[in-house]
Parts: sequence; structure tokens; C-alpha cells
Amino acid sequence: MDEVLKLDFLTEINYLRLFIDLIILFICSKAIEYVYNKYGYSNDNKLLFTHHMFPYLISMFLIVSVIKTSIALSLGLVGALSIIRFRTAIKEPGQLITLLILTSLAISMAAEKELLGIIVTIIYCVHSIYKLDAQNKDSLGFSHKILRVSMNNNIDNQ
Repeated sequence: MDEVLKLDFLTEINYLRLFIDLIILFICSKAIEYVYNKYGYSNDNKLLFTHHMFPYLISMFLIVSVIKTSIALSLGLVGALSIIRFRTAIKEPGQLITLLILTSLAISMAAEKELLGIIVTIIYCVHSIYKLDAQNKDSLGFSHKILRVSMNNNIDNQ
């Protein structure tokens, strides 16, 4: 049993820091999910997209955490991932930007740059909220709202 615990791959990773980073990732992902659902422009199903954010973050975080300790693992992973491709294209720029933000967040946490990841999350959230607020007001500060009225024409021929 002592031989297993002395293996390099078990001792190179600080498991307490890994656990704390996963908690920070969870909090940041929930903030990004909330902002994306409330302030993001998307014609696709936002709820379905946001359900996959945290698993995406965990996978990216764990991949980077593992490959940062070994050049051989990183080269093998690049070779394995080169045959995988997305079947459906990302249709909207907002989704692509959100995925890039999530990727940068996961990489920063895996590289033990937690403050950078938190700053990226805050900047993304503030920018998304400010962008929506700026788009909804004109130069005089008036808010533009759309009023949609629909009527049913129920005429009974008697």
C-alpha cells in the first residue's frame, strides 16, 4: 500500500486545492449560468445549454489538471482529441463566447490562478448586464419596450 501512495501522479496533485478549485468553479459557473439565462440573447434553448456548463467546466478542469503534470499525457490527449469533432456547429456567437469564457475559467483554475478565473467571471457578468442595459436605452436614457397585442377574431355565424 505504501508503494501506491508514493507514486508520482498521486503526490503531484494537491487534492485540497483541487477540491477548493472545484467549489470556486461551481460558484462561478452558477453566476455565468444566471447571467446567460437572464441577459443573453439566444434563439436556442438557453436552459438546455446552461445545464451543460458545469459538466463542461469539470471536464476541462480535470483534463488540464492531469496533463499539466506530464508532457506524454498531453501529447497523447492531443492525439486522441484530434479525431473527435462536434457533430453540430455552434450557431450563435453568444454561445461560442460563453464556451470560451468557460474554457478560460477552467484552465485558469487548473493552472492554480484562481483570482484570474474569478476576475474573468466578474468581467463577463458585468459586461453582459451592461450590454443589455445599454441596448435597451437610447441616447436620452429612455427605455425601449415592445408592446405586442394580439386579438382573436371569433365571429359566430348565426
